[in-house]
Formats: sequence, C-alpha cells, structure tokens
Amino acid sequence: MKTAVLDFPVKHIDGNLVFSKDGRVTAYYQISGFNYDFLDHDDKFFPFQSQLAFLFNNRYDLHYILEPFPTNVEEILDNTKEDMELKDYELKENGLKFMDLTKKALVERKKVRETSEYMQFFGVQLDPEKNRYRDANIGLGVINSIKEIWNGLNAQVNRAVGLHANDILESEIEMWREQSETIMDSIRSAFNCVIRPTTTAETVYLIEKEFSVTQSNTDVQLRRNFVSGEWVEGTDDEGRAERAIRPVEKAFIELQDTNIEEDTPTSLKFSKIINDDIKELHVKYLVAYDMDSENYFPGFEWLYSIQSKVKFPVGISIRAYYQANEQITKRLSNKRLEFEDQHMEARKAGASADLSLKLSEQGAIQAESYFAKTGQPAYACSFVFKITAESKKELDSRYKILKDELVKYGIRVVAPYGEQLNFMMEKIPGSKQINNDYKIETDSGVLAGMMFGATTNIGDNRGFYIGYTERMKRPVFVQPDLAAKAFEGLGNLEDSISVLVAGATGKGKSFFMNLYTYLSVLTGSQALIIDPKGDRKGWTKLPLIPEEYISVWTLGESEEDAGCLDPFRTSVDVEEGKSITLDILSYLTNTTIKDVEYTLLSEVIEKVGETSDPCIGAVIDMLEDIYENRPENMSEKRYVALEGLKDTLRSLQRQPLSVLLFGEVGQNYRTLKVDKPIQVLMVQNLNLPDSAFRENIRPSQQISEA
Repeated sequence: MKTAVLDFPVKHIDGNLVFSKDGRVTAYYQISGFNYDFLDHDDKFFPFQSQLAFLFNNRYDLHYILEPFPTNVEEILDNTKEDMELKDYELKENGLKFMDLTKKALVERKKVRETSEYMQFFGVQLDPEKNRYRDANIGLGVINSIKEIWNGLNAQVNRAVGLHANDILESEIEMWREQSETIMDSIRSAFNCVIRPTTTAETVYLIEKEFSVTQSNTDVQLRRNFVSGEWVEGTDDEGRAERAIRPVEKAFIELQDTNIEEDTPTSLKFSKIINDDIKELHVKYLVAYDMDSENYFPGFEWLYSIQSKVKFPVGISIRAYYQANEQITKRLSNKRLEFEDQHMEARKAGASADLSLKLSEQGAIQAESYFAKTGQPAYACSFVFKITAESKKELDSRYKILKDELVKYGIRVVAPYGEQLNFMMEKIPGSKQINNDYKIETDSGVLAGMMFGATTNIGDNRGFYIGYTERMKRPVFVQPDLAAKAFEGLGNLEDSISVLVAGATGKGKSFFMNLYTYLSVLTGSQALIIDPKGDRKGWTKLPLIPEEYISVWTLGESEEDAGCLDPFRTSVDVEEGKSITLDILSYLTNTTIKDVEYTLLSEVIEKVGETSDPCIGAVIDMLEDIYENRPENMSEKRYVALEGLKDTLRSLQRQPLSVLLFGEVGQNYRTLKVDKPIQVLMVQNLNLPDSAFRENIRPSQQISEA
C-alpha cells in the first residue's frame, strides 16, 4: 500500500497541540533531558522507576520522538555576543573580537565534520476515546457506538450558524490546552527534568524537518509566524458569538516542498532546488520487527546507546498504543484457547503439535500470568528509524552499522519493500501507524528501560566555546553564571553554584581551569585566582587581555602585606572574625574545647572583638598583659595555661609567614584590587605538609595551613 505524500495527516497546529484529520488531538512536549552517564548502578533505577510508574498509570496513546539537530554554532555565538554587548565591562571589545575569531574557526571545522545533538519530544494523544485500542467489551462497545452516533448527530446542532464541520471551536482548543497543562505535571514527574510544551514554530519545524534534503537541515527555517488556520465567527441560537479556527490545508503544502522518489524499493531520494542548486539526500526508513520481550535493566538502554555510540544522526519515532490490563489478559486468554483447539485438531488427526506451537503456547501462558499478576497495561509499539546519507553507498554502510548496534540489544530491524513512504508519514507528529504488519507488543518495563529522556548533551548550548566531546566531537558551550541562577525556564540542567573538576594527573585539569577563567573574563566576569604556591606562571602574558587589567599579588613579597590575611580583616563582620580567629588559634596551639587554654582564648578574643582595631596581634598582646598583671582570682592552673598559651603564640609569631596572618594594631595593610578583571593571589614561601606525614607536622607547615 502506497501513501501519497500530500495525504497529509495534520489539519491544524496550535502551540503544542496537533489536530489530526481523523479527530485525534496530540500534545507534544520537549524533554530537556537528565544526566545518566555518571549514575551508579543503584541510582539508575530512579529514572527507570519514575517512567515505569508513569506508564503503569497512563491511559493515553503515546509518541516518543528522538530527533538529531545540527549544532548551530553560528547562532549560539551570535546570541552570546548579543548578551556581551548588553554588559558594561572593560574588556568588551576584546571579548567580541575573540568571539568573532572563535566563530570563524568553528564554521571552518563544521565544513569538515557536521555534528548533531539529540533533542527529545514526547507526544500524548489527549482523547482516550480516540485511542487505537478501545475496550473490547461488546456491551460497552455498542454503548460507545451509540454514543458516537448521538454525538455526531448533535455536533452540528450545537455548532453556531456560519461555522463549518471542520472548524475547531475556540472553547474546544482551550479545553485541550488545559488538559495538556494538567498532563504535563505527570510527564515532569516521569522524567525528572525540565518539561515544556513545544511552540507552534517548533512543532512545525519537527514536521518540516522530515522533508529536509540536507543532513544539517539548513533548508528548514524556524517559521515563527506560521499560521495553519483563520479565525471565523458564527452565532448560536441565542445570538451569542462563537469563535473558531478554520483550518487552511494549503498552509502545510510549503512544508512538503520536496521532490520524493522511491529510489529503490527500500530507500527514498529527496531533492530540492536551493539557491539555484539541486540538493539531494538519500533516506532509508527501518522498522523493528522483533524485540526481546524480557527487560534486563540496567543494560537495556538502547535508545541512550544510539545517542552516545552511533556517529551519524538517527531519527527515531516510537508509537506506543495503550492497552488496558483487562484487554491484554482477555486477548491472551483467547489466544490460549486457540492453542488448545489446535492441540485438539492435532490429536484428532493422530499427530502431535509441533515445537513452535508448544513454545508459543508456553509464552502466552507466561504472559497471561504476568499481566494478571502485576495488573500492568500493555503497549503495542511501532519503532521507526530514519537514517540519511549523501550517497547510496554511505546509506547502506550506515544501515549495517545501526542494524548491528540494535542487534546487541535484541532488536531486529528491516527496511520493508515498498513501504518507505508509509514509514515517512508515520514519523510525522500528529500521524499514526500506517503499516500494521510490524508491531511489537510489550509491557511498561521495556519502554522505561530504553531510557528515553537520558541525554548525552553536555554544557549549556549557549555561552563561550570550551572544547568538544571525545567520542562524538560535538562542540561544548558554557555560560558560567547560568547554573548559579536556579530560575524557572532557563533550560539549564544544573543549578549549582560550584564546579568540580576531576581527572588523572596530567590530563588537563589546570589547563581547563585556566581556559575557563580566561573565557569567563572575556565575556564579562571577574576572576579571583587563588594559587597558594604560585605554581602557574605567565599570568600577565594573556592574549587579548592587556597587562593593566591583571593584578598579580604575591603575599609576603612586600612589607605592605603584613596582616592582610588576619581573619578579623578578611571576614564579613566581627562575629565571623571572632569565630575564625578562635578556630585558627586553637588549631595552632593544639587545644580543644575541653582545655583551659581554649576558654582563655575564647574570653580574650571576645574582648578584642569589642576594640576599634581587632586583630590576632591584639589577642596575643592581651594574653601577655593578663599574664603580667595576674588577676587576684586567677587559679594556678589557669595561670600556667596562660603562660604556655602566650609563649606558643609568640613563638609562632616569629615564623616568616605569620606576618601575613597575625595582624598588628594600627597597620596600613593591603587589600585586593576589586577593580581588576583578573586578580591572582599567591603566597610566598608557603610550605604545606604532605598528607602522609601529618603526625610530624612542623610549625611553618601549621602556619601555612592556617
């Protein structure tokens, strides 16, 4: 059976709502995706169980879409430049120049190697009465049939005068929109990530993308002003105005402006004239005809595997038609009775049933027992894969690679003869399964186990270019301030203000942090680099950042540095200063809260905190003053403790590095230059202890740690 390309299934699109010609209404959502790669074995069950619960409670027909989109480096960098131009910072012109150079380099690389990012969309057919599999109960079926006839007879009676049968009432659209918003909460809990309804432009883009003649989809533009219907108005019997949308079928013709030929019985050739040049693309649609029925999660994440392992773009459409538990158990029970009839006929003929019949019967019995025990619904699925190439040879090669990859997961695919147009039309949002010969019936676990929603994309897809992924060579863009803003609608996967950079020795951690900091500054950030030992050199020799915008401060190099790290002077307020000073001095004197020395320190620090110029030097001076002017009520134990405390601190004060930490009253100490885009802070003569030899830590090492 062949389907004309112009036999288009969609009659109207309103935001994420796709109205099909057969009366179905499907809501589509974009799944931002969740990180999966770094989850341990136990944590991988959380997304699996979430999707399993959703599918168990679901009552709608579903449409999973995994679609490759080319990385639009030009748009990403242009948007970043627009953000930079809105900022007011000293290095703006230097940063814009760098972005232009980056864009030029990436566009050149794009000509050599095209990369794709996978985006995931989820469709829910909103009207359960339009589900493919309705309740098979005969009595209920008759009632539903009468109900449909009655609804059909009354449909036009309830419509306003002047409206056509094909018109969609404004109130009806609003009803579907409210239902779409309600369902979105369930979907959000299923995928544990940002879910949003697609816009009209995005939904149209998904449809038009199916007719693209380039692998990078350069012939498909985002139609922001697309309209597929016109507003009309009628009046009801009471004279009230009724607004409705009248679909315009011609609106979708331009989306299909592609010449499609059946190049071979199992492939198509798309062609289109673009800028006076004929562009051609070879396309093959595959369908799954067999799949392992057992779910062995984790390890069955084949959908996630395609994103991360297959190096060419693969479009995937999965239509999952809901079947109630009562339906599937009834069908399996009837199937078992059919097997018994075949056994009976075989016995009458004096023969025994063959092995295939016995195996099928055994499978039906097990399946019936499973569904009866669990109460799970079943899903009749159609798995369609789309691969493209610029030549037949490359297309055949990609077909073999994808076929081999899917076989690893027990999935067998085929490109059926003469059915390419049917599968092309089935893949379009708002369409349905056209070829019914290839159907996979499964339970919720198999659908949840493929790990739809898990993303291999990293970075923010905005901001500056930081590198590319090792396996797929996709460019990675980062906007540093994005994760720190946990606002709704930003589309960022993470909302943590901190970053962990991990890796083996010599694998580029320091280089990455240097580059990350450098690019952040060029795009409008300020950077404070704390390099305690001064390991990194050449800070004042950075390209596009003149030396006058960089301040390198080596603590201890100048007499002006004395007292600059005193906790009373680095804390946000006196209370924090007192707390940190007590922690540092108790650490340096090796005292705990149970010791008399700790109590003395606490009392003296409280008094020093009330003075006009608090510092550690003032604490030591007060300890000495109390020692020399011993209070009459001071016990001998406290006096001895006081002597040891002030002697220890005076000894530590003579260490070279202590001049930074132990401030003195009346000092004119230096502070950070906050007006510099890059401030590098290093410490001279820092001597940190080795973690393996902490038992014999020296005083200079204690001061370095403090």
